[in-house]
Amino acid sequence: METDISVKVLTTEDPWSSSEVQKAHLENPAIRPILEKKLNSEERPSWQEITLESSETKRYWGLWDSLHLKDGVLYRKWESDDGSSCRWQLILPKRRIQEVLRESHDRASGGHFGVMRTLSKT
Repeated sequence: METDISVKVLTTEDPWSSSEVQKAHLENPAIRPILEKKLNSEERPSWQEITLESSETKRYWGLWDSLHLKDGVLYRKWESDDGSSCRWQLILPKRRIQEVLRESHDRASGGHFGVMRTLSKT
């Protein structure tokens, strides 16, 4: 007896894929100017180029040397004071922050452990 097996697959875009995060970065008016400048040059833009941007963009400009691109996505390289540890922090567009907090807090692996433990999971 022969059995036909059929599998239907629904492919959706991963909301955390590099291309989706980069798209969210480009849609964010505070991140877009920094991302575009990072994509075009490693050299920090002058203050005159940034002066008309938002205060949030100016804060990112101040972090220029610690901002790096990985697959077209902006990350902040954070190092401990003694240099013993390094973390890559994804620069999150504001519209994604609540989603990350919800995922970190509400999932079965999340739970409510208090502020510090929730932050350590992100």
